[in-house]
Amino acid sequence: MLRDRVTEATGELYAADPADFVPRRQALAATARDAGDKDAAKRIAALRKPTQAAWVVNRLARTDPSAPERLQALAASLRAAARAKDGRTLRDLSASRGELIDALTAAALAAAGIADPPAALREAVAATLTSALADPEVAGQFSAGTLTRAAQWAGFGLPLDPDLPDTDTPDMDGREADTPDTAAPEAAATPSPAPKPPAAPKPPAAAKPASSTRETPRRPAPRQTDQQPSGAQVAEEAAARRREAFHVAERSVATAVQATSAAQADEDRLETEVWDLEERLTRARSKLADARLRARRAEAAERKARQFLDRLPRPE
Repeated sequence: MLRDRVTEATGELYAADPADFVPRRQALAATARDAGDKDAAKRIAALRKPTQAAWVVNRLARTDPSAPERLQALAASLRAAARAKDGRTLRDLSASRGELIDALTAAALAAAGIADPPAALREAVAATLTSALADPEVAGQFSAGTLTRAAQWAGFGLPLDPDLPDTDTPDMDGREADTPDTAAPEAAATPSPAPKPPAAPKPPAAAKPASSTRETPRRPAPRQTDQQPSGAQVAEEAAARRREAFHVAERSVATAVQATSAAQADEDRLETEVWDLEERLTRARSKLADARLRARRAEAAERKARQFLDRLPRPE
């Protein structure tokens, strides 16, 4: 009977307009007290009035019971991906998370009949719905429609774009251009040594070296004939250059693929780490909020105890 009375009172109070919360809570507690159910009266009187943002989120849970289920399903998928260290799935689910939170925020404000909400209210509703993904306690209160205050949740990390390394391409024309440069000194090496002068003045014999020296520069002529390639040779050289360029491009693509794969692996790993840190931060913030609340209540109790002590006469 106690549970039924308190449950009914809780459902009525958190479904009603916040402006009617306090007087209705007093009336329900008085009814329970008159019925001799002092424990129920005490529990009902201890129910806290929800803030406007909490009431808006409660209205969504009470008018659309599928909303908490959709959030819980997404939260389960996110936790499963985090346990599996699946950064790619975490990114996809995080995108779905933003879409779902936006849709539920709009639905909650519509269910509360708030057509033009202030920006602060909209942000508080969205933050509370987002917190229900990471904090099981907030998720339970959202499912029951008994939230009393807005909740906060840590932000989301953005991936980095990978930088692919540059690949140097060999200069084939430069290598081919080296061939005539190295061949020219070899061809010119023959005429460079001067012929030994004859032992006796023999004009005819002396004329032969001079004639040989003048005709030596003409020796590249056969090479000019050799460098007049046929159509087949030109085609073969062009095909060789294309093959080499293709192999260079293949190596460049392979290097880029490896770099992309490594960058994506790093992205997935960091995505998982960010998720773990965000979840830990969320829980830490929730514990901090509870600790602050307990500290304020303890301070209030201490003040009351001191006031009571001050009113008592000192014993003789």
